Amino acid sequence: MSIVISGSSGGLGAEVIKIFSSKMKDEHLILLGKTKSTLDPIFNSISSIHKGKIDCIACNVENQDEVSSSIAQINEITDNISLLINLAGVLHYGSVTKQNEDIFDNTMNVNIKLPYLLSVGLFENIKGEGGGKIINIGSTSSYSGYKNTVSYCTSKHALLGFSRALHDEWKDYGITVHCISCGSLNTGMSDQLSSQDKTTYIDASEFAKLIYDVSCYKGNMVIEEVKAIRRHVR
Repeated sequence: MSIVISGSSGGLGAEVIKIFSSKMKDEHLILLGKTKSTLDPIFNSISSIHKGKIDCIACNVENQDEVSSSIAQINEITDNISLLINLAGVLHYGSVTKQNEDIFDNTMNVNIKLPYLLSVGLFENIKGEGGGKIINIGSTSSYSGYKNTVSYCTSKHALLGFSRALHDEWKDYGITVHCISCGSLNTGMSDQLSSQDKTTYIDASEFAKLIYDVSCYKGNMVIEEVKAIRRHVR
């Protein structure tokens, strides 16, 4: 069985990989990140504790050929993906009238197009014997809209809709699709939101445990959506 994780070199990625490498020590981990140089420290940090195979693949979403090549490489090295976790995400903060089209495109490419391409490109592998799981990481911005984050909110609304529709379309193959959304995490990505109280940020390691817990349900109970909010924020 293989677990594919995009956004592996980010702050949340480090916590998710830490818990999966320790809890599922024999699984084949396939870690995607923007560059090899950002993936090497992750590999070095878990190679001594994880007993299963570890593959690191550079996958820059801005390079369509590289994304296609990464998907082909994954399909070559495994034929049974039990779990795909789409962690890669980007947040550009600022007035929509002062941001150019490139920022909008980058946000959509990372936050929604990459999960779409990985899901479709790895479909046969995820379907496997009885079907695997796809976990997409949404946001409280999947359910609400906030000023100065128009591109981000748009992409996260799209990711929630994608998750809901894909679950309905692929459930007959045994594939379950989950969207786990959260408020601001203490990974640094939300630090540019100067109006927020950073002491209320959700701890990334705690959120990583939630992702792991959702991945563990194997019976007839399916948790399609989870929204984790900050304790003191509504």
